[in-house]
Amino acid sequence: MSDPVRLTAAGLVRDGEPWQPQEPFHAVIGRPVGHSLSPRIQNAALDDREIPGEYVALEVEAEDLARLKSDPVCALLAGFNVTAPHKEAVAALCDGRTDQARDLGAVNTVKVEEGRWLGHNTDSGGVLTVLSQAWQDAPPPRAVVLGAGGSARAAVDALARWDVAQVTVLNRSAAGRERFAGWLANRSYGDRVEVLPLEAAVLDPPAEPVVWVCCLAGGVSSAPYVPAAVGETSALLLDLRYGDQLPDTPPPLSCRFVDGLPVLLMQGGLAFAWWHGPPIPWTAMQAALPVSG
Repeated sequence: MSDPVRLTAAGLVRDGEPWQPQEPFHAVIGRPVGHSLSPRIQNAALDDREIPGEYVALEVEAEDLARLKSDPVCALLAGFNVTAPHKEAVAALCDGRTDQARDLGAVNTVKVEEGRWLGHNTDSGGVLTVLSQAWQDAPPPRAVVLGAGGSARAAVDALARWDVAQVTVLNRSAAGRERFAGWLANRSYGDRVEVLPLEAAVLDPPAEPVVWVCCLAGGVSSAPYVPAAVGETSALLLDLRYGDQLPDTPPPLSCRFVDGLPVLLMQGGLAFAWWHGPPIPWTAMQAALPVSG
């Protein structure tokens, strides 16, 4: 993968040189962001639809997020996706948000109109689509979400919309658990969700069908927090990471595993439609991705 564009004190830098785009462009912002495959699928979609412009990976420090709005070098930024760890911070900077983004308190897609940021969230819809396709049965009675950031909010929302009866959120940070519980307090499904320390993971083989959704930071193994094997019970581990961000550790024995590439494709297609309108060039976007693990 090529090095990301960086927002520095001197402006945008690409391949070590100052960069000033000459036409409207889109981006995925994060820290780090060089691992993202979003440029591959979004540029393939732009080519398929014959839409001018470019989509780049743009690395931005948390303290520089507001500069994306004010710095003249970003004047041609027409829209962007947001990855960790900026989803909640960008939500606070938006001038307007869709109901989905407002409910989640996290934004992963922004449309820029006359300098105003309009925030949306396509993560929940992407997770829900992938879960329902991978499971292909009645929703399991319970699910476990590892992590409590913006992606975990989307995962819990997707699981609730999928009609999972009981969801457990596990997170190491007490402050993170407190923020998550505060967000849950205003959700209609809040009573179906418990928030516990990550160390409270149950490592015994499950007695009933279960889904795990891993929203941990890149490189952090989920192995210490899931059973080594699931026995005869139906089980699925959906890890929202992919590529170099996905640890090289096996999922529980006999557990179906899906990495984050299908979710990336789903949320990316919905984001493309948010910016450019239909049709979504699904075939071109999927062809731009490596084979999912």
